[in-house]
Amino acid sequence: MNLHHKPVANAVRVREMVDAAFAARYQNLSEMLRISSRAVALAEEKSDELPPDLVVAAWTQYGNALRIAGDYEKAEKALERATALPVSDLPTKIHLLEVTASLHRNTDRFESAADFLTVAIDAYKSLGDPIGEARTHNLLGLVCLDWGDRPRALRAYQTALDLLGPDAPTDIVAATGHNLVETLIEDGRLGAAAAALALLEPFFRRFPTEALIAKTEWLRARLCRELKQFTAARFAFERAYALLRTEPRCRELADLIKEMSELPPPS
Repeated sequence: MNLHHKPVANAVRVREMVDAAFAARYQNLSEMLRISSRAVALAEEKSDELPPDLVVAAWTQYGNALRIAGDYEKAEKALERATALPVSDLPTKIHLLEVTASLHRNTDRFESAADFLTVAIDAYKSLGDPIGEARTHNLLGLVCLDWGDRPRALRAYQTALDLLGPDAPTDIVAATGHNLVETLIEDGRLGAAAAALALLEPFFRRFPTEALIAKTEWLRARLCRELKQFTAARFAFERAYALLRTEPRCRELADLIKEMSELPPPS
């Protein structure tokens, strides 16, 4: 009986580690890497008895962890391993496409990143999953923005928001709304940015992580700066700084400090 149940137990253990690593992606990078590595090791050791989709999921999560840690070369190899394996579960395939697209975005391969996400969007449509489709349109917007195509980025964000109903997950609405407002500011559409920020701020408040609150204040600071409201901009920058400085491994803090230093001195 123990022999019969052991493969099931191993599959459950790998799935638990993959899910735990994914859940730790914002809070604890070291823990995410540690758990992802253990999941891959067990998945490879027991690959003959595990569903291939689960092995793909383990390698995808490990590749994503390496990508977030900035180890792009190892992330590429992990995702190549995942891609080489057979996969029948469509959500597993979609997640691999999205993670691969994110890696290509990180390494300035914007055209291929957009192509991967377009395939993922079509897959979500076939599943009838508007939430997943919206999340991937948001990712596509980020790729297009980095690629220098603001109109396409704005269309992607708007499409994402149009797909989201009143019961949509708050984190997706907040992230997409944040990206939309940021892009409107960069595009010089300050009135539209101010209106969107006012409309979306209740969603930001319903997802009260310090990182999101800080980024919302940063958005407000940028908007006030562009509107020449320098005192309000300074206060918003200071609130953002007070929150972001407590975030471990915050890569954006240097950019925030630079923007603060470029404000005109108080009169």
